[in-house]
Amino acid sequence: MPSAPARIGATIAGMGSRSLFDPLVDAYDAARPSYPDALFDDLERLTGRPIAGADVVEVGAGTGIATRELLGRGARVVPFDIGAGMLGRLRARTPGIPAALGDGEALPLRAGVADLICYAQAWHWMRVPVAAAEATRVLRPGGALAVWWNDVDAEDERWWQRQQDRLEAMSPGYTRGYRTRPYADELRWTGQFAEVVTLAGRWVRRLDVDTYLTWLRSKSYVAAIGDQEQDFLDAERRSMLRAFPDGVIEEPFRTLLVVARRP
Repeated sequence: MPSAPARIGATIAGMGSRSLFDPLVDAYDAARPSYPDALFDDLERLTGRPIAGADVVEVGAGTGIATRELLGRGARVVPFDIGAGMLGRLRARTPGIPAALGDGEALPLRAGVADLICYAQAWHWMRVPVAAAEATRVLRPGGALAVWWNDVDAEDERWWQRQQDRLEAMSPGYTRGYRTRPYADELRWTGQFAEVVTLAGRWVRRLDVDTYLTWLRSKSYVAAIGDQEQDFLDAERRSMLRAFPDGVIEEPFRTLLVVARRP
């Protein structure tokens, strides 16, 4: 059976871009969360080297949320994405960066050129054996593949459960546990890596209702709702204002980081 991302992708493939997110670029750029500083501290600790001065390949870079964090820490970053629209926004926000169209399963790079390959919010779209083999090809000996996600950590909240009920009813192929996978084990099973380590941290962001609805519109599985998307968003506005009557939403996140070191 196809994965949930594959089914969602098939549903909205008619948007006219290889990337599901190109049509969503404005919402993505406006409302997607960044990553906590602790994530990058953990990344340095688990890779055993500073980000500053590292040659980093970032795959699925999107509008450059993680790209700018890595640059801010002194990395030399080459970002890739399959979406021309997303890369256009990344270049506009980060002039002069050598961003290029590219697929993590067939990177247009020579072997052994990177200290670190990163996937921020993107690894779950990859065929793991293929992308892992490509990462080890491009990494230098002792380099690392790092994959991470911000996931909403609200399973105990009624507003989140109601939202997931609506999504499962309205978005073709969507299931609330679609990113609940043994990511570290999947990387170990490839046999490509000497060590695979996982860390998780929790944090909260605060945002107004309109920004929250923009954040929802940046998601491919919300776009997959199609003609009923506005009905979904209207229901979410009512639900969130019941849960947060002052209009300030406190959204809890769990940031998962998996680092796999090349021999």
